[in-house]
Amino acid sequence: MTMAQGNFKIIDTSGQDGNPAVEFFNRRPAEAFAGCNGIHGRSAGSATAGTPGSDIRIRVGYSDAEPGLVQVTGEGAHTGRLWKIDRGEQLLLKASGGKGGNGGRGENGQAGGPGRPGRDASKYRAGEDGEDGGRGGDAGAGSDGADGAPGGNVYLTVHDDDTDLLLPLAYNVSGGQGGLSGDHGMPGEGGRGGRGGDSYAWSHGDRSGSMPGGRNGDNGPAGNPASRYLSAGRSAPHGSVQIRVIRGDLSEATYPGPYTLELVHFDVVDENHDGINEPGEHVLVHNIRVRNRGGMPTPSTRSIQLLIQGTQWLDPVMTEPVQVPFSIQAGQEVTVPGVLRALIRNEWTEKPVGTPLRVQQTLSLVAVFNERLNRPIPNFSAGVPLNIRYPLSLDAPTYLDCVAKGDKVRFKWAVHNDSSLAYGSDTQLRRACGTKLSDPQRFFALTYATAEQPDEAVDELDEAEPFSIVTIEQEFSVNDHVMEFSDGFLTLELLLADPRTGQMRSIQKHQMRMQISGVYHLSPDPSVLLVVNASTPNHAIHQIIELLRNRLHTKLDIFNLGLTGSYESPVTKRNVLASYTGRTVVVFANAFTYFGGEVRNPWDLLDAWETALLLKQGTSLLFANVADTCLQSLQDWARQATFPLPDLSSGGGGGGGDGQVAPSAKAAAVALRQAGPAAVATPSESESESESWGVPLRYPVSASLFGGIESAAVGSATAAAKTLTKQMPLRRFVAFPGPEVEAKAKAGTVVVFEGVPRTAKMLATVGYFGPSSPPNTNRIADYDMYFILSCLPFALRARMFWNAVGRLASCEASVLYAGVEGYLDLPMHAAPDSLLAVDDKVLQAIGLSLQFDLCDEIYCFTGTRPRFPDPIPVPEKLAQMPLTSLFFSLVPQLPQVTDVAQAQRLVSALGAVHALANPLSFWQWVKGSFSCCCGNRKGQLTAKLNEQILLAVDRACAAPDVAAAVRQAVMQRSVQVKAGIRASRGGGGSHKSFDRFGQTEVAAFASVSGVMVHDLTALQPVSTSMNKTQVDQHRHNHWAKQHMVGTLKTHAETQLKEMVNAEDAGDTEGAH
Repeated sequence: MTMAQGNFKIIDTSGQDGNPAVEFFNRRPAEAFAGCNGIHGRSAGSATAGTPGSDIRIRVGYSDAEPGLVQVTGEGAHTGRLWKIDRGEQLLLKASGGKGGNGGRGENGQAGGPGRPGRDASKYRAGEDGEDGGRGGDAGAGSDGADGAPGGNVYLTVHDDDTDLLLPLAYNVSGGQGGLSGDHGMPGEGGRGGRGGDSYAWSHGDRSGSMPGGRNGDNGPAGNPASRYLSAGRSAPHGSVQIRVIRGDLSEATYPGPYTLELVHFDVVDENHDGINEPGEHVLVHNIRVRNRGGMPTPSTRSIQLLIQGTQWLDPVMTEPVQVPFSIQAGQEVTVPGVLRALIRNEWTEKPVGTPLRVQQTLSLVAVFNERLNRPIPNFSAGVPLNIRYPLSLDAPTYLDCVAKGDKVRFKWAVHNDSSLAYGSDTQLRRACGTKLSDPQRFFALTYATAEQPDEAVDELDEAEPFSIVTIEQEFSVNDHVMEFSDGFLTLELLLADPRTGQMRSIQKHQMRMQISGVYHLSPDPSVLLVVNASTPNHAIHQIIELLRNRLHTKLDIFNLGLTGSYESPVTKRNVLASYTGRTVVVFANAFTYFGGEVRNPWDLLDAWETALLLKQGTSLLFANVADTCLQSLQDWARQATFPLPDLSSGGGGGGGDGQVAPSAKAAAVALRQAGPAAVATPSESESESESWGVPLRYPVSASLFGGIESAAVGSATAAAKTLTKQMPLRRFVAFPGPEVEAKAKAGTVVVFEGVPRTAKMLATVGYFGPSSPPNTNRIADYDMYFILSCLPFALRARMFWNAVGRLASCEASVLYAGVEGYLDLPMHAAPDSLLAVDDKVLQAIGLSLQFDLCDEIYCFTGTRPRFPDPIPVPEKLAQMPLTSLFFSLVPQLPQVTDVAQAQRLVSALGAVHALANPLSFWQWVKGSFSCCCGNRKGQLTAKLNEQILLAVDRACAAPDVAAAVRQAVMQRSVQVKAGIRASRGGGGSHKSFDRFGQTEVAAFASVSGVMVHDLTALQPVSTSMNKTQVDQHRHNHWAKQHMVGTLKTHAETQLKEMVNAEDAGDTEGAH
């Protein structure tokens, strides 16, 4: 039988496979009927053996009339048949024996039936015994596997000149495998014994009696298993291949199989013997050994040539093949004379910047009948790995990510010679090499560039010794015409002459991106500080510059961490944030690579406790563009900043000095409330640390009757924290045992330290700061603008709000900043009364941010328990709300609103305040009305705030009818806000907080789908207490963080000293 299968043509005379044994599986019940024995399982039938393969007889020849075709002529049973085998085909001669059939599995015996139950006893008879269970059926026997059949024989005749024609033939004369043995069935289980009858007892008057019950029947025996050993069928012997070769003298020789040529060994060397396989040079293959592991000699008249197999990187020299010797006998191994060559191709595409060439190819040889067949010998060579690379490599250059105008910067790089030969213009190879530094944008002045090529600096190496490293240094400075906060790019290339042409070529490239930064200047009476780093997007910096300088017309200082490595000001030599006390600090919070080391976040370098001092003094802090993955780290830092606990034991602070002493916890709370917020000073060189932090308050505590002083102090501190929360909800304190509280002590103190107030401004925004829209305008997105403006000082925003009341759209900057000193920054040569305008979007953002702050303060103040009675006296309530008090104190004395249309921002803000100050529902109104006289905090505050709102409307409006219309609009706005707050409860918002509803208004203002902002002052919303272990851990964490910052700062200072304005800077070369 002949068939085609893929690239195979097949002559198939294989025997038939035997049939498997018959198996029985009847659908009978698994258990016999009650009282019956189980049925025996039936045995499997017998498998049948395979049939033997038949012989194949063919003759192989070639016809010059059909070049490239192998012609196979049938003989014997195939007489008259002709098969033509093309170059891409093979002929499979298949005469395998049939496989034996698999044995069968015996049927399982049926389980015996259950025994019948006995009858119960009665008054006249005893209970009957249960019947024994039935016997299980015997297992059916499995059967043996059948034998396989022997393979047939292949008889092939070929002339001695045509033995190359055996190449496309394949053979399968395997004997049939024996069938697998079957399995015996499982014997049936014995039936369950029947239940014996129950006993019976009776009584009648003074007579009684009983009858015994029957016994339970025994379980029946299981059936017998089959015990005969089952065996698999025997595999049959293989057939044979007999190749009859007719020589030219008509003598014959018969062989038991064809020749099979395989590669045993070869050596690979590079062309210049430097141990590197480099693009552009040849790879050489020699000392080639082959073996004939077949059953007959290789052809004696037909040529077999060897070549290197071509690949993506290897281009074999086809004109230089080597010749395999003729007539290699079966089992003989011979050496092939000659050397093969293949050219390693040069790179044809650009590889990724900074990546050295590292390619692994498989070098293999191919044996080809190169005359009439032009056909390779299959499975000749498995191949060996060949690593392709250049002898030189370039380390990533050491450079700064950020440079400033006016600085002369030095950076360096290293060239490695990884080969065993020296390279350079003065070496024996005469292979020129070096590096080229190029500045395609011409942002930099390269110190060692030539006048002809001012944008390139080439360092040609005279000699790079074997296995050495050559270090090269260069200098540059930033051109004055380059725009600040743009990206400059330098390209560093490693050059090496081509081994064939001698032309210089680039073999590796690094690109250096450097941010061109401005130099930090401290403005007189500064307004806003922007902290950036080398990885801060330049477009975001320009957006903030355009917003603050051109739209808000205020001063903006920019401090770049990439230039300093720390927050130390080059002007004051202290924390740069300290120069902006009571002002605004915007930290662009993207992560950045810290001077070639690890990736850091801006807050990793910022002292949390120094920041707390600034927050307590009214400094606003915004972390913009925080990544989701870094948010948890920032929140941990913010928790550390909320309650600073400096160890002031040497100066009366942390509990070891005198400080302020109160007679009791209650007296301490009263003293703190009467003193007002702690007055902390900006740390300066003339002040001691304790003076900077302020003096904590202490009060005595004694050991309890059943507990020691430690538990008493911790309990008292916890109670003090709750009391302080009730009496001063917007101020936050931490209470903890003093240092004299020891296990054996009888008395000690509790120290109370004031932390950052709840009204402080410390926000973190996530995402946004995308490209400007429209392009090339540096126009900031409304979303980002809102949060920057929301972090302006509250007093400034409140003043601007009231100054702009009555303005429909924009407002002149001179009017907007009236009553505020130091913020308006007029352009150079501008008149003081210049009509610079602040646009309506900015005014809307300021008004919306005020709503947030006022509503948050009201919510935090009124939401603190207890409600009955409120420990805060009525006259003091508004005084404890600094933002609300300040806002209404700035209401202008002269009316500015002549029409209700001019009062939209006023209506929006006052309506939101009214909504939070008044009950949100009828039930809250009932509770507030009933409990106002009992001391309910919100109930008592409502009347005062409503009075302030109405007074503000009356003062702002020019006529009574206008005031009436504005009051009506305020009430409508209040109803809208209340409805929004109630609706936001399903979205996860607090049932009384403005926050969730306010975020929807910000999203609508900014035309975004959602707002991602985190109030970092709300992470620890109320006063707290700590035990001594927690205090020690709190202080240790801060110390460890500052120690790490000190280490990083030292590393940065070392790099800056070596690379910026270095006195001994120069172009040097040297091997290390």
